[in-house]
Amino acid sequence: MLPHMGSHYRIYHVVRTRTPDPQGRQQSLFTEPSLSRTPEKNKQSSEISRQILRISFFPRRNWVILTFNHSGFCAPASACLLIPSSHNLESFVMSRASALVVFLAFPLVISSAFAQTSASGSVTISGSLQGPICVNGTCGIYDSGTIQIAVNGFVVSTNYSRSANQKTATQLANSLATKLNASTSPVTATVSKSKITMTTKATGTAANYPLSAAVTHSSNFANASFTATPSGTTLTGGTGGPSPVPVGALLQQLSNNTSSCSSSGDPGGNLSYCFAFFNGFNTNANNLGAETLVPDSPAGHVSSLSIRNLLYSGWTGKVICEYQPWFGLSSHASVGYNENNSATVAAQDSFMLREGCDINLVDYYGSLDPNQSFNFATTNAVYADLNSRSGYPLKFGIMEDKGALISSCPTSNQSEAATVTCLENALIADMDYINTHYANSGVYFTDGGNPVIFSFVTKAVWPILTATDWDTVWSAVKAHTDTYTAPFKYIHQFGSFTTASYDNGRFGWVQPAIYSSTQQFWWGSNTSASPTYLDNFYSAGLAHPSQLTIGALWKGFDDNNASWGKNRVIAQQCGRVLLNTANEISKYFGGSNPQLPYVQVVTWNDYEEGTAVEDGIDNCYTVNTSLSGSQLTWSLTASDSYASTATIHHFNVYYEDAAGNLYSAASNLPVTTSLLDLSSLVPTGTWTVYVEMVGQPLIINRMSNGVTYIH
Repeated sequence: MLPHMGSHYRIYHVVRTRTPDPQGRQQSLFTEPSLSRTPEKNKQSSEISRQILRISFFPRRNWVILTFNHSGFCAPASACLLIPSSHNLESFVMSRASALVVFLAFPLVISSAFAQTSASGSVTISGSLQGPICVNGTCGIYDSGTIQIAVNGFVVSTNYSRSANQKTATQLANSLATKLNASTSPVTATVSKSKITMTTKATGTAANYPLSAAVTHSSNFANASFTATPSGTTLTGGTGGPSPVPVGALLQQLSNNTSSCSSSGDPGGNLSYCFAFFNGFNTNANNLGAETLVPDSPAGHVSSLSIRNLLYSGWTGKVICEYQPWFGLSSHASVGYNENNSATVAAQDSFMLREGCDINLVDYYGSLDPNQSFNFATTNAVYADLNSRSGYPLKFGIMEDKGALISSCPTSNQSEAATVTCLENALIADMDYINTHYANSGVYFTDGGNPVIFSFVTKAVWPILTATDWDTVWSAVKAHTDTYTAPFKYIHQFGSFTTASYDNGRFGWVQPAIYSSTQQFWWGSNTSASPTYLDNFYSAGLAHPSQLTIGALWKGFDDNNASWGKNRVIAQQCGRVLLNTANEISKYFGGSNPQLPYVQVVTWNDYEEGTAVEDGIDNCYTVNTSLSGSQLTWSLTASDSYASTATIHHFNVYYEDAAGNLYSAASNLPVTTSLLDLSSLVPTGTWTVYVEMVGQPLIINRMSNGVTYIH
């Protein structure tokens, strides 16, 4: 505790010099750091107190000698003199020179919030433009490509080509350095010949940012004309800074972070609203050669990256997450929770928001059939939760299911005319209920101001109906809802786009084939290995720009856990099918092509058909780490030949204290990284170090084994 804490003091360095005075005596110099304020008001006062090694207080003299344990305030082999601000230094020292005692010998401890340094690193551009060559009879062809540098997530790139006169390593280095010197960049950059040196604007160990570089080139050349070689996987030299702040706990990072119920082996235990564990669902044991043995994985610690990241660059649309309301019913398989429970649906909605959903699209079984009361109660629970959230960050939508109509309008033993009339009346009754109870709220999903209804009702359910009958039914429904203050838009499952008034757009839906060892890999069509269904859907959507095209993302399909199952299977291929469906969209939309307005996740939680993403998707990898000195290395072990690093977004490195708290050593390391020097990233002490594999959106993260690091 500093004496006279209510007083105003000045702190001076007291430094013994090696230069004697004219009389041959060693001199003591006093220098004043930029600190002169009431100690208890100084935001650094608590840190100052921690850095004081020795206090010598002379109350009769009204001055204090402070010996510090770091050079942040006093240089090594020095001390500090604290005197009242009312005193002039020269008169103060002269009047008390005979009593001045300065403690010069003390141990030095390296750690302080005040002495911080920037980090630095470099990328060297080497090579020269290749060409000209002749290809297929065409000559005068030169290489062209892109060089990219990423530092702490800030990415710059420049193109090289003969036509743009960007053809020397120095030119490319200067171009990249200019972009690295942008105001939003975390570094400043200089160029010497073709070497770009970067220095962080921030200081401290936290400034040892991840660093990577990549080069692309023309397919006409075996290798790129240029290389971009970083000095390391991170910038180095950033030292000092405050004591590390925990970013979480190991238990937290290992545990289920979804709204799905935990497995019996989850280290964090089950969620409060779950009445049972959910250990996942397996495929049919008779499906020999099945690639995805567990289509519904036990819930894991799922990537928090937004689903939007799966779409093409610059996508501006909305994410629809299709939701099943029936879990908790004895007629359906148990997944551990009851969706009539308000806590359950609140957790599901919150997790949807975290994963990037914009709309919760509820599979709607109507308000008419008392046998559908459970599903109806869930729908109302979801609506109540979303309607209560300020600003309606997650919208509420309805997908009319055929199950809402079957009890009122039998699929057989009824005349054609009676079936048409029945369906018109039942659909209009449902639309009236939706309009009165849901669509009049700001939480309801609209497009251009019109409430949107998805229809999972198809003519095939009522074989007696003709195409003309179907047109008659929906034309009547559309005419009725056009009288609403805000007329409804109807989006139907894709078969084809039509010019009918009720056809306001189409949505894509998963297309599984009956299981076979080869057909399980037909991820985009139920008729061939090529994604012909999706190709036809998106091509048709582009040809009908006045109607909405709702893209589709799915992880796979397996209905072996459904009472209505037919052993239809799409193998997940360790998360690759999810990426395939996303990449299919980019073939037709984005860039110079039109924007896709919406994409639907098929589905959020249909566990019985093996399409649920709520529990996360297993990418079939585990992470293994080892340590040699301060060099941390890691590798991936795949449990399936379909595992792909494309399902990984980045790696994080943590160090853990004895209490289980995690601290960040490095984050957002590129997927290609497998080595990290911990010496400048981890403070003094004994720690357990982990590497976390962070997946692409909806992929389950994996934490490595821990290794002990003594620094």
